[in-house]
Amino acid sequence: MFTKNEQRLKSERRDDQLKNLFAKKSTDVIRVLLINYPKTWMMRDLAEESGVALGYASRVSKALIKQRLALRSSARAELKIIDPTELLRRWATFANFVARSTFIEYYTNVEDIKTFLKGLNDEKNREYALTGLAGALLVEPFVRPTNIHIYVKTEDSARKFAHHLDLMPIEENGNVKFVIAPSEGIFYAAQLIDKINVVSDIQLYVDLYNYPGRGREAADELYKKIEKKWGRRE
Repeated sequence: MFTKNEQRLKSERRDDQLKNLFAKKSTDVIRVLLINYPKTWMMRDLAEESGVALGYASRVSKALIKQRLALRSSARAELKIIDPTELLRRWATFANFVARSTFIEYYTNVEDIKTFLKGLNDEKNREYALTGLAGALLVEPFVRPTNIHIYVKTEDSARKFAHHLDLMPIEENGNVKFVIAPSEGIFYAAQLIDKINVVSDIQLYVDLYNYPGRGREAADELYKKIEKKWGRRE
């Protein structure tokens, strides 16, 4: 049995794990909060929607309140995000899609990206989601991409897609890059555009923000759409 002091220290260690709000599964909670803003949440509902344990959702909530990004008047009150723009930009600043992702690279000879993407229309397996500049091309066209990034759940899924799309495996510098999703949350609120799955606008913004080249410009353009959905103006 733990003494009261040991229990307190154990609880503090758990809280310490959330000093960085944007590591591991805490972003599954943040994603739900931002996509559904300005909705407020009871902890049990937030945990269920995010796919995390109730205690974990509560610790994320406390970390957000501590950083003055959210508000909750009591333990039984609903959690309210008070600065979604700051929360989104902090997450995007921390995230580095290229450095932190696991890629499986392939090459396609199809030069027109939209023609290539039509090949996904016939894919019976819908467990994928476009992201990066290729995703932005469908959501908020701004920059014409040279690479295509596709989230999938497993390496086996990537191989199946590659076979279906007649892709050639390549060690690096492929123009089709499958990205192994770090959690199921990546696919939360994915949108269907021209019969193609694309990540949510929030996830797309985060992936674009630090992307080399004109990723930041594309993210800034996408933010205008996000802001309109939130019903806010800077």
